[in-house]
Amino acid sequence: MKRYFVIITLLIAGSLYSFGQTDQLYISVVQPERSDIPAEAGKQLERKMIQLLTANGISSQDAHNRFVITAKVDITSKDIVASTPQRISEKMDLTFLVGDVVENKVFETITLPLIGIGINENKAFIAAINQVKPQKAELTEFLARAKNKIVEYYAVRCSQIIKQAQKLASGNEYDEAIYQLMQIPDICDCSKESQDLMIEYTIKRNNAIAAQLYNEAKARWAASPTQEGALAVADIIAKIPANTTSQSQVNALTNAISKKLRDDEKRQWNFKMKQYNDAQEKEQREFQMRVDQQIADNKIREKRIEADVQQRKAESEARQRQKAEEQATRRKWIDAAKSVGLGYVNNLPKTIESFKKVMSW
Repeated sequence: MKRYFVIITLLIAGSLYSFGQTDQLYISVVQPERSDIPAEAGKQLERKMIQLLTANGISSQDAHNRFVITAKVDITSKDIVASTPQRISEKMDLTFLVGDVVENKVFETITLPLIGIGINENKAFIAAINQVKPQKAELTEFLARAKNKIVEYYAVRCSQIIKQAQKLASGNEYDEAIYQLMQIPDICDCSKESQDLMIEYTIKRNNAIAAQLYNEAKARWAASPTQEGALAVADIIAKIPANTTSQSQVNALTNAISKKLRDDEKRQWNFKMKQYNDAQEKEQREFQMRVDQQIADNKIREKRIEADVQQRKAESEARQRQKAEEQATRRKWIDAAKSVGLGYVNNLPKTIESFKKVMSW
């Protein structure tokens, strides 16, 4: 544990931190079935909203977020176009809305006049929806206004969210604590504190899980020191997170089991251990890729601010290496924390409450 808290201390002390290319803002797409929108067109409209969020640096992964985007359509006219085959022309106002489903409050709306022509009503709808360009200036400005209001929400409630997360973590409810913290956008003043806690809780969570699984594996082997028992232990060990305080104990247990098994019993055991080791090595490779990417990013930034980079090249690269490793480590833990948070919320019972509320907007 001491090693990991040394890493955390170094990261907190660092003055330069950049994570990702977005504001790490979550807005969920909530599109109920509406009687005035054909089902296929409704799915296309949902995909268009996901594209709209992604193009503007907003994550739509969290299906349980309080902040949502939805859309509704108002048909202003419908005509039959004389052609072969006959076509339908529909003029419509497509309105996007961003709001808070917890407080049942709309933050921002924008209405786009569209015309769609197709061989049937569904095709006409889809043709109109496809005219929406996610990076269009007025849509970008619409989302920017909505983002500002969400940031204002967190600015007021940030300390309250952090205290709630600390309370959850004190009761070992790390997954929910991490989920609460990951809602705070990077652009908020308190995001650094929330990310530090996300990292701390992810490490504690992984250590707790690893210790529990190690004890389970140890007990399983003690109860059945046979080939069958060894394979059962291997399945348990495969679930243990990497880089935890239990790693040395896990290694000792796997070595003891390997020595105990006869040569003819080791084939399946060795295969499972290879899978486990391959998973560990994959994580190390992915970490090294993060380090390499961070080095590349740092070099670009260094070139912009250091005119004498050649003169201090060796010294600068040493600093870059240390900085990149610290930032890549931090990025790794924040990514891991986000996975925990999303895993937590995706396992929650689904509710139709959000759909009921947005239908009234």
